[in-house]
Amino acid sequence: MPKIVDHNEKRLHIAMKATEIFLQQGYKNVGMRQLCEYLGMSKSAVYHYYKSKDELFIAATEAIINYDASAFASPVLTADATRQQRVDNFISLFAMLAPRFFQEMKLVADYMEVIGLDNVSDDPCMNIANDKYLRLLSDYVSAEHSAPLYTLLLGLLNHQLMLGKPLAPYYIAEQVGYCLAQPS
Repeated sequence: MPKIVDHNEKRLHIAMKATEIFLQQGYKNVGMRQLCEYLGMSKSAVYHYYKSKDELFIAATEAIINYDASAFASPVLTADATRQQRVDNFISLFAMLAPRFFQEMKLVADYMEVIGLDNVSDDPCMNIANDKYLRLLSDYVSAEHSAPLYTLLLGLLNHQLMLGKPLAPYYIAEQVGYCLAQPS
């Protein structure tokens, strides 16, 4: 009896596994041959699902961001949230992103070096990431303040990284509260 393959599920599996590989190896330091080896698949099998490393990278970006969005789907939406719940939602998003932030920033810098800084604003991967995280902040913290909250999120993640120790939740809450108090 022939094996029935759910192609969408297989594409997602490949993309999620590729995410791990890109985070470990970077973007420019891995080619399709190495990706296939790490995936444990033949080149023809991978090419059946993805035509290029760029296409696989876009799929990996979407997969990890969609994973984040689904993992974060339980908090109260902005429309129904109290101010404290919105601050708590921000802190939850921060806590979810913090463990892999350093690896992601290394990957982003590596990727940006390849595509060139002049191309960042038009790049599909960068746009996917920015749009999805802005949407999460809009949906769970504040639609009116999503852009400054995104800046704050990235700044606090970098601040924590540079300190080499976790930021205190009260400090994060204080910064979010200040941002939410600003006129939109």
